[in-house]
Amino acid sequence: MSAGEATADELYQRAAGGSFRMEVEAARKCAANFLRFADALDPEVRCGADMQTLNGFGGFDSAGQLSGGFEAKAVELTETLTGLQQSALRMAAAYLLSAGLIHESDHAHTRALLSATAGLDSPG
Repeated sequence: MSAGEATADELYQRAAGGSFRMEVEAARKCAANFLRFADALDPEVRCGADMQTLNGFGGFDSAGQLSGGFEAKAVELTETLTGLQQSALRMAAAYLLSAGLIHESDHAHTRALLSATAGLDSPG
């Protein structure tokens, strides 16, 4: 778990426990920033996933090693971007929950869970 994920989870737990509270409009504005960031990462995550299988390097052993190295970097990139996206969605959920916006918070939290499980289907 990255530092961002731990921070997001802690903030969510504080909101759930009632020790972190915000006014509705302020919470919506904060959450909107995190949701925009998460949405902006969608094409980057897809691009990283697409690069996990590369062709055109030829049949030499060195070409296979080079291709494998690039594919491994693509897996790392996708995992990192997905982690950032999940953290952003959890932060949004925490802010929304802190203002008592349960339905909106659940939606952001569900998106974070779906983002996490989507990564399980990717090659690598």
